[in-house]
Amino acid sequence: MAKSPVEVWLWLLMVMQPFNSKTNYILSQCGNDATRACRDIRDGRFPFLSDGEKRRAAEVRNGAVYEIMRTCAEHNVRIITLDDDEYPVLLKCTEKPPVVLFVAGSLAGLNDRLSIATVGAREVTDYSVKTANYLCEPLARAGAAIVSGLAVGSDTAAHRACLNAGGRTIGVAGCGILVNYPKESAGLKREIVDSGGAIISELMPTARSFGAYFHERNRIISGLANGTLVIQAAESSGSLLTAAHAIRQERALFAVPPHDISSPVYRGNANLIREGALSAADPRDITDWFRKHSIDDEELLRKVAELTSRIAAKKPPARLGSPVSRKPKKPEKSPEERDSVVDETVFESLSENETALLKLISAAPADSDTLMDKSDMDFGELSEALTNLEIDGCITRTPEGLYARA
Repeated sequence: MAKSPVEVWLWLLMVMQPFNSKTNYILSQCGNDATRACRDIRDGRFPFLSDGEKRRAAEVRNGAVYEIMRTCAEHNVRIITLDDDEYPVLLKCTEKPPVVLFVAGSLAGLNDRLSIATVGAREVTDYSVKTANYLCEPLARAGAAIVSGLAVGSDTAAHRACLNAGGRTIGVAGCGILVNYPKESAGLKREIVDSGGAIISELMPTARSFGAYFHERNRIISGLANGTLVIQAAESSGSLLTAAHAIRQERALFAVPPHDISSPVYRGNANLIREGALSAADPRDITDWFRKHSIDDEELLRKVAELTSRIAAKKPPARLGSPVSRKPKKPEKSPEERDSVVDETVFESLSENETALLKLISAAPADSDTLMDKSDMDFGELSEALTNLEIDGCITRTPEGLYARA
């Protein structure tokens, strides 16, 4: 891959916007040379660009690029581009790797050590917290990196287990790296960086979080890791999206066996195991699989086996009864309610932006760039309205990245 200056990559990112599959296609057509890709975009050689992309290609100036670079320098945020030697190898091998990563902390060792992505529910049970400790602690002590998404619940439990073990953990943010979302993550992020780990985001440093992005963020969590471990997942859990990414990326998939096979909060785990995910009741279930299939690190595997035996002798994972929910869930909509959600009466409860978007999407499925062009909304207004429409069950997102009527 040809080496291009950081400002070239930032211009590409600002014009095409993050998680845009067209960017990766353009790079492939330009020999992975970002300088050539930017020149060809600017010269109008790609007719499939949206009006928004063409407009940004004409409007983005070096001053805006340098402002991003100054902001990152002031906050000790490094800019890792797709042609950088430090770019995570496993992530680079995925179908749609981010062209730029904003990184606080260190990625040292990530390319040559076992890494496990750990995902699960926000409304976490005590059983899941204890299981996260039981599985992640010996892995971290032995030198494996634990990757997760900085959310409350299972993510925080995995990060904490790694920190308590003196290990290195990687947090993948669902917002810009200078934004704290959730607010509770601020202290955790500092601890991760101070302990030798890293915080990563593909979004612009001050970008707010928005619901539509988290599915894209999940591809980075699984993409950074040799395997993904699902701690707790209900039947429609967002963790299952990460599991689907891991399968597409041809990475190992593990799931914690339910503490109660009748519990709805673990139905996703049960389904994953039924469909072929590896049951992870012990850290050695994870390392034994890698010993047989891909990881050639006998020292790490020996340490995990040793530490697991020691931990199991002192504190086996609890098999608790009913889970502890942190906040009530919204009741599921019946099929009849879902079918009627786009009735005209729904428009009465929507904001002006939400109403405009729902009407556009009702006419034809569209991507975010098309919606931005047709609605004249800025990126923040569009993201907020799309998120609210998704939460209300009015729209859904197709595998092709289009927004459609639910």
